[in-house]
Amino acid sequence: MARILISVLIFLLIPFCKIFSQGEPFTGPVEINILPSGTGNDYRLAHPYEILYGPDNYLYITEKIGRVIRVNPTTGIRQIILDHTSNTYVTVSRNGGGWATSVGQDGMMGMALHPNFSLGTGQDSIFIAYTYAAGNLRISRFRYNGGGSPSLSGETILIQGIPANNDHSSGRLIIGGDNKLYYSCGDMGYNQFGNRCNEIRSQKLPSGADISSNNYSRYSGKILRINFDGSIPSDNPSFAGVQSHIFSIGHRNPQGLVWQKNANNGATYPTLTPGGKLFSSEQGPRTDDEINVIESGKNYGWPYISGDLDNTNYQYIIWATSSQCGSTTYDEDNVPPGAMVRDENDTILTNFQPPLKSLYTVCTPLPISACDAAATNNMMKYPTIAASSIDFYNLNSGAGIPGWYPSLLVTTLKRGVMLRYKLDAPMDSIVGDSIPYFRTTNRYRDIAMNASGLKIYLITDSIGTTSGPTAGSGTTSLANPGSILEYTYIGGTLALGDKPGTGNTIRNYSISVYPNPATRFIRINVSEGIFTRPVEYRLFDITGKLVLSGNSIAKNFAVNVEGLNKGVYVLKLLNGNGLDLKTEKIVIQ
Repeated sequence: MARILISVLIFLLIPFCKIFSQGEPFTGPVEINILPSGTGNDYRLAHPYEILYGPDNYLYITEKIGRVIRVNPTTGIRQIILDHTSNTYVTVSRNGGGWATSVGQDGMMGMALHPNFSLGTGQDSIFIAYTYAAGNLRISRFRYNGGGSPSLSGETILIQGIPANNDHSSGRLIIGGDNKLYYSCGDMGYNQFGNRCNEIRSQKLPSGADISSNNYSRYSGKILRINFDGSIPSDNPSFAGVQSHIFSIGHRNPQGLVWQKNANNGATYPTLTPGGKLFSSEQGPRTDDEINVIESGKNYGWPYISGDLDNTNYQYIIWATSSQCGSTTYDEDNVPPGAMVRDENDTILTNFQPPLKSLYTVCTPLPISACDAAATNNMMKYPTIAASSIDFYNLNSGAGIPGWYPSLLVTTLKRGVMLRYKLDAPMDSIVGDSIPYFRTTNRYRDIAMNASGLKIYLITDSIGTTSGPTAGSGTTSLANPGSILEYTYIGGTLALGDKPGTGNTIRNYSISVYPNPATRFIRINVSEGIFTRPVEYRLFDITGKLVLSGNSIAKNFAVNVEGLNKGVYVLKLLNGNGLDLKTEKIVIQ
């Protein structure tokens, strides 16, 4: 059957996103029109959560209502390989007994393919995390049956009783280069909204008796490390003298997990790096979304610390300590009567690990309402991006998009973009700031790439409403609800034998931008270097709108920003040929 494609638009890289030479665009988004195979007439995904690109060149997707589907990205034909809707518990309302019209943050969630999947080794199995009862999640292994009518069968339950909830279940499941399962368990949305009277357990630890009796109620706010049979790995860390499935603690809502992949490995499908790094993306409360390197035994701070330990724009207001918690309407800017309040500097945490990158800490005074009382929209007051997933851009067989290796790709729910963060060579820090791509009126839920790294697949939420401080200002009408969007890179690729990171980057100069934060002027100082002048500057607001532009042939010049609103901006500097010189986040106050 021929593939039916709906060309929504041709997305050429706008200047904000342009990081290659001219004439090297992506095409897309092209929506893969999902064609049913077998029963059902649903042409949209039903609340998708996970998307994987398999070594058999098929896409594997979980839907939170309780299904796993397999999609041929060339034809768009969909096959339901697991219908677990009767066994998956999901906080849901239905329309006439049909599709879920709204859904909580539980259901069928993370999924991982066995490392030898589809390689003829007889180990064709898929690991899936799903809620099976209110507040309870299990991780199971299913046998994959191939052929013309593929299916999953023979469920083996590995572990169950992991906390889950209608909020902040997190739910990512991956396999690391050490052949262990990693699962991200959120803080259950405690201490906020309808869960405000439940105290966050991200720092609470299980006892030895808890582990012996399979009581995992204190696994919330943790990242777990699990053997393929569900047991505790012998080299897992101990917390307070107790060894468990817990690998790290102090997490809020880590919806993204990814393991470092090999570069230049010569294989036809990306492989994981033994001894490599585990990265996560985590949603912050209203600022301070995080990108982390997850290390054994480390504490990532929540709920005492959000982002960096800077005592900025965050206090832990413990609603459960208020005698009037249940009768007080939740408000993030107010303290309920009698509630305990802790600043970030009030608590010393053992093995605290700051984030690799803390995103958008912009307000200094507390309470936050004092930061930008004149803000006209919540994106300025609550500048989180709602990071929903993370992936690692590798170089398969030495080919790929120039300059992208090594990078982390992060999808967002609030912004409707994919952000790229370039890593340094040892992958210990992020170079520069985020570069946004693929802006659409959608909520991007997860990302996958084909083996060459030249096709990027994004799945979108089925609905545009959300919880949190920006509820009511979110997008209710999506361009492509419940869809797979495909972007294809059609520019020049990195030739075999070229070193990762080579290409069109110009390095024989230095640029300084100051002051930052700025009030009246941004000063730009460009050292002597061999590149084409003039230097062009472009300043974009947080929505991607161009607000200032110009150019100068001088080595030192100033840009007047006195007339702009306070907030976060992105400054883009290019040379006379339109190639990138520098991208930097600017705070105007």
